[in-house]
Amino acid sequence: MIEEYNLSFLNLNIIKSKLLEIETASHGLVTKGTSTYNHGMPVLMYPELTGLKKTLKQYVRLYCNKYEIPPLKFINSWFNISQPGNKLKAHKHEESIVSGAFYISGSTPLIFPDTSIKPYPGLLVIFSSNLVHYTEEETEERIIISFNTDYL
Repeated sequence: MIEEYNLSFLNLNIIKSKLLEIETASHGLVTKGTSTYNHGMPVLMYPELTGLKKTLKQYVRLYCNKYEIPPLKFINSWFNISQPGNKLKAHKHEESIVSGAFYISGSTPLIFPDTSIKPYPGLLVIFSSNLVHYTEEETEERIIISFNTDYL
């Protein structure tokens, strides 16, 4: 259960500017990059990203309606900045129902067991949290905002 949504109508430059102001740390899944995962406030809680959070909620609702999933809430959110040469290690999102990745930049495919998705700036990918996913080596900087959900 993987869905793609085009959110390129959003002002990605403003979102990127805000992300670059936030303190980051290294993360075990991101070998040549930084992350806000488990480091400070969830990224979608920043007041400057309230509009983005509302938009993402709408698309999570669409996804849930399509797959007859009860209403969900965000339980955490973070962003990763990966540099060329980085690989996102294979993983899944434990203790979450549905997860998402919103691409600010990057084009290295996001790989799932049965498919790969070619990202572009503004792409939102929503998927079942139990799906293992990863990337091959990045060819350019990749900036994504990710989130996990649980039942209301």
